Amino acid sequence: MPPRTLVIASLALCALRLWIAASAGFTDDESYYRLWGLGPALSYLDHPPMAGWMIWLGQHIAGDTTLGVRFVAVLAPLAGTLLTWRTAGLLFGPVIATRACWIGLAIPLLAVGGVIMTPDTPSVLFWGLTSWAVAELWRGGRADWWLAVGLFAGLGLISKYTNLFAGAGIVLWLLGSGQLWRHIRSWQLWAGGAIALACTVPVIVWNQAHHWASFTKQFGRVAAGHELTLRYLGELLGAMVGLLSPAIAILAGIGIWAAVTVARKDRQSAEFLLLASLLPFALYLLVHSLHNRVQPNWPAPIYPALGLLAALGVSRMPAAFGVHGVRLRRMALPLGFAFTGLLYLNVLRPIVHLSDEKDPTGQMQGWADFGRAVEAHRLAAGAQWIATSSYATTGQLAFREPAAVPVLQLNERIRYVNMPAPNPALLQTPGLYVELARRADLALLQQHFRSVTRLETLSRYSDGVPISGYVLYRVADPVGPVLDPIE
Repeated sequence: MPPRTLVIASLALCALRLWIAASAGFTDDESYYRLWGLGPALSYLDHPPMAGWMIWLGQHIAGDTTLGVRFVAVLAPLAGTLLTWRTAGLLFGPVIATRACWIGLAIPLLAVGGVIMTPDTPSVLFWGLTSWAVAELWRGGRADWWLAVGLFAGLGLISKYTNLFAGAGIVLWLLGSGQLWRHIRSWQLWAGGAIALACTVPVIVWNQAHHWASFTKQFGRVAAGHELTLRYLGELLGAMVGLLSPAIAILAGIGIWAAVTVARKDRQSAEFLLLASLLPFALYLLVHSLHNRVQPNWPAPIYPALGLLAALGVSRMPAAFGVHGVRLRRMALPLGFAFTGLLYLNVLRPIVHLSDEKDPTGQMQGWADFGRAVEAHRLAAGAQWIATSSYATTGQLAFREPAAVPVLQLNERIRYVNMPAPNPALLQTPGLYVELARRADLALLQQHFRSVTRLETLSRYSDGVPISGYVLYRVADPVGPVLDPIE
């Protein structure tokens, strides 16, 4: 078992995160994913279904609240710490394992992921479970571990499409280490592959029924983008340094160098296995960044491995670093926890007040008062329902409006095929359109309604500081179907 102090620290952080999860407002994406939990389905437009299923579970445990939506996300890091300790122990021994767990607790991105609920939560969890099963296979050589590898990899595939790269890393390890032919003769490897494929059936069935919409949306990103540029690569590297924290990022770099040095000479080593598991996804992120932006959360599944590499960097730091290496080791955890503390504080008591375009935590602030203001305008306008044209506004207002008041996005209706169809008679009554000023779509309103009357601009505030402006229109007298058809 992990050391007692590590267990106590993990439980204390879990308690803190439970409080933050219950106290902080939703991010835009979370408010949208909440609707998945209310209508669990085989899959969804944006991602496979696991996040929606986890939200559904949390809502049944802690209610349709911020804590309920996030409940599994808060508990997942406890399993993550155990997985890191066991996996790192199998690969490099108990000292590096314990150090890797402490570093993992201090990584800001993983700390944020321990509060908010997104598809990254199950993605990181099942990537970690897959890595653990592979480490058990590497250490003990028992072919039965392929069954566990297949199960966890398959559950990862219905968490986020990113987890395809976990499988690619396993294939790279087998090919590069020369162990492919030994393992390919075992029935367990093929059975594990069959289990992984069986797990993906819900996603395939949903996509087949909806013109392969999710596959088209997500895999279309590979080719989409701009001309070749280094701009986004700089953004990617800067974001990773910040979300690892600078000291941990430097230690991870040292660990990568040390691992490469060993892996070049010994392809049966733990270092080669670790690097092979990261390389396919790292190469994808690099290629994508050369023509389009990589969102800061995309590399989340490899952050635990980067924490392990940072622990390796501490143990194998070259003597030439001297006193600077000592200082780097000493400041890694305090700096990581300090970055994390500032992020948590900025969510609960904003230090700066920026628009949600510049600060994602701005998405979490001011919604209670804004929701009450929207409801007052709805009643004053005689509107029976709320219209929007973005999933973010739809999700946030759906959580704040009374349950009897539908909040409906006029376009992109495929996002809501898992939800009950709205009452057609209600849609013939006046509605209140609410949308971010920068996203407002007057042409869409004029396409659907003969009467479109602008009311005013309403701001959402954080501690009295306006952070986002919304436009309000009263819409009535529909022209044909009120909602765009599901495509």
